[in-house]
Amino acid sequence: MEDGKFHPLEIIPFFRRWPCSVLRDFIYTFIWNCGFAAVFYTLDIALGGNRSSWAKVNAYLLISNVVGYLIHFGFWSGGALGIERAARRSHVLVKILYYSGIPTLSVLGGFWIVSHFMDIGIRGWGASPAAVMSILVSSIVISLVLTAVFFWRERSAVAEAMIERERTKLERIEREAALANLRALQAQIEPHFLFNTLANVTGLIDPDPAKAKRMLESFIRFLRATLAATRAESTTLGDEAGLIGAFLDVLGVRMGNRLRYKVDVPEDLAAFTLPPMLIQPVVENAIRHGLEPKVDGGEIAVRVRREGEQVAIEVADTGMGFAPVTTGGVGLTNLRDRLRLLYGERASLTIRENAPAGTSVTIRLPA
Repeated sequence: MEDGKFHPLEIIPFFRRWPCSVLRDFIYTFIWNCGFAAVFYTLDIALGGNRSSWAKVNAYLLISNVVGYLIHFGFWSGGALGIERAARRSHVLVKILYYSGIPTLSVLGGFWIVSHFMDIGIRGWGASPAAVMSILVSSIVISLVLTAVFFWRERSAVAEAMIERERTKLERIEREAALANLRALQAQIEPHFLFNTLANVTGLIDPDPAKAKRMLESFIRFLRATLAATRAESTTLGDEAGLIGAFLDVLGVRMGNRLRYKVDVPEDLAAFTLPPMLIQPVVENAIRHGLEPKVDGGEIAVRVRREGEQVAIEVADTGMGFAPVTTGGVGLTNLRDRLRLLYGERASLTIRENAPAGTSVTIRLPA
C-alpha cells in the first residue's frame, strides 16, 4: 500500500475501477463528504436539533466539504512527508493515534472555520451543549470509521502481499519442475539416440569408412551442443539451430537421400533466448512420424520469424502427416506442458496440415 495513495471509497469494488490520480481522489472525496453531511445532519436531528430545513442541509454540505477536504489534505500530507509510513511501522497505538487524530482534528477545525468565517447561521455553536455534543460525536464517529477503513486496507495489503509471494513461489517451483522435466527428457533422448547412432557407425565401418567418419563427426558436434544445453537454463536460437543442424546431419548420413532439410534463422533473431532442447523434440517427432514411414522420405524445414509481439518457430515436413484427431503424441504433449509452465498463456504450440503433404508444428514464444 503506497503512502497517501489509498482512498477510503476503494473499500467498495466499484470505485477501484479507476487508477489513482489527483482528479479522481478529489471527486471521491466530494462523494465521501456527502456521506459526512448525512452523518452530521442525522446526528443533529437525533440529538434534538432544530427542525430540518434546506438551509440546514446546505450548511451541513458546506461543513462536510470543509471537514472532508481537511482530512484529505491531512492524509495526503502525512503520506508525502513520510509520517504515514512511520506510523504504520510503529506500535498499534501510534497507528490508531495517526488514523484517528487527523479526522478528529479536521472535524473540529472544519466546524471552527465554518462558524467563524462563513455566514451560514451557525455562529456561537460552541456555546450550545447540543452543538458541542454533535461536534464531539461526529468527530468520534468519523474517526472510528476512517481508522477501521485504513486498518482494513492495511490488513488487505498484507494478505495480498502474502498471496503474491505464494504465487511467485509456486511459479518458481513449477519452472524448476519444468527444467527438471526437461533434463529428464534429455537423459531419455540421448541414450536412445546414442545407441542407434553407434550401431549405425559400427555397421558402416567396413563397407563405407568415409560415411562412418562423417557420421561420427556430426554426432560429436551434436553431443557437444547437447552437453552445453544440459548445463544451461536457456540457449539462443543460433545455438539451437546448430544443435538441430548436427542432429539432422547424423540422421542424414543414415537416411541418405530420403532426408532433405534446411534451417533458417534470421540474423536479427539468432540471439533470441529460449529454453534449451525446445525444437529438437519437434524435429525428432517429424522424422519418426513423418519421414521414416514414407518410402521416399521427404524434407524438413525449420523456419523462424517474428510475428508482432511473438517469435514463431515452425517445423514443417513433407512426410506422412498426422491423423486428423492427433495431438502430436506424447513428445508434443510434454512440450505443451513445458511451454505452459514456463510461459503460461503467453506461449503456444499449434499443429496443422502442411499442404500438399506432411505436417507443420509452430511454437510461438513471447518476444
